[in-house]
Amino acid sequence: MIKIGNFLQLEQLNEESTTYKCRVIETKNKKIFIDYPINERTNRTDIFPVGTHFVVSFIDNNSIYSFNSEIIGKGKVKNIPTLMLSFESDNLKKIQRREFVRISVLLDVSVHSLEQTFESFTTVTHDISGGGMAVLVNSDLKVMEGESLDIMLVLSLDDKLEYLHIIGKAIRIIDRKEDKNILSIKFEDIEPRDQQLIVRYCFLQQLKERRKGL
Repeated sequence: MIKIGNFLQLEQLNEESTTYKCRVIETKNKKIFIDYPINERTNRTDIFPVGTHFVVSFIDNNSIYSFNSEIIGKGKVKNIPTLMLSFESDNLKKIQRREFVRISVLLDVSVHSLEQTFESFTTVTHDISGGGMAVLVNSDLKVMEGESLDIMLVLSLDDKLEYLHIIGKAIRIIDRKEDKNILSIKFEDIEPRDQQLIVRYCFLQQLKERRKGL
C-alpha cells in the first residue's frame, strides 16, 4: 500500500503539533525509509533522535490512511540519507471513505469555452476535489449543460505554484440571487499527475482543518 515515491505527512504530537512532509525512499520488513522530513512551517529539516513518535498520514487510491510510528534508525539508501520508520499494517486506519475529498477553498482559475459560446473569464473556486470543482461566476453567464470547458487552475503546493490544464464539463449553474452564482464542473480530461496533485492538496488542507478541531 505504501509505495516508493509516496508523500507522507508526519505530525509530531508535541505542544505545537508540528507537521512535516517527506517522501518514501524504500520499504522493507515492516520498515519505511524516508528522506529527511521538512518542517511545513519553517520549510527546513529538523533533527530527530531515534525514538521520536509521529502520526503518519498518506493517500492511497484517493482515500486517506494514518498510523502511529516512531523513528527506529537512520541510514542511507542509494546514497540518500534516510530515517527508518516503524510500520505495522494492523495499526493502519482509514480516515476518509469518499472517492474524492471535497474541500471549500479559493483558488485562481481561468475558464474558456471550447465552443466559444461565452467570453473567457478568470475567477476563483468555491470548492474542489479530484473529480471536479465549482467556481464563482457572474449572474449573467450562460453555459449549456454538458458544454466542454478549457480550464487553467493555479495550485500552491510544496512552496511552488502548479499550473494545471484541465478539460471539464459544465454540470449546472446554481443561482444564489444576492451573490455570485456557482458553476459546477466535472473533470473530463486531466493528467493523472495533475489529479493526484489536487487530491494531495485536498488531503493536506483536510488534515490542517482536522488539527484545528473543525
